[in-house]
Amino acid sequence: MATITLPRTQYETLKKKASLYEAILRTLPEWRWGIEEYSGRRISEFMRQDRLDKKAALRLKRLLNV
Repeated sequence: MATITLPRTQYETLKKKASLYEAILRTLPEWRWGIEEYSGRRISEFMRQDRLDKKAALRLKRLLNV
């Protein structure tokens, strides 16, 4: 994983914004934002569906020139 270095002031600003957004999202009704909490079972379903067959993976690699 790549490491990103930020100046302390920029880090503190981002941290404050994240706290603000979290507080706002906690106070608003879920239906308005469409927020859904996924169970472990539902996440497993997503992971199973998030796979490419070999043919599609090879085609994608060729298109991306990887």
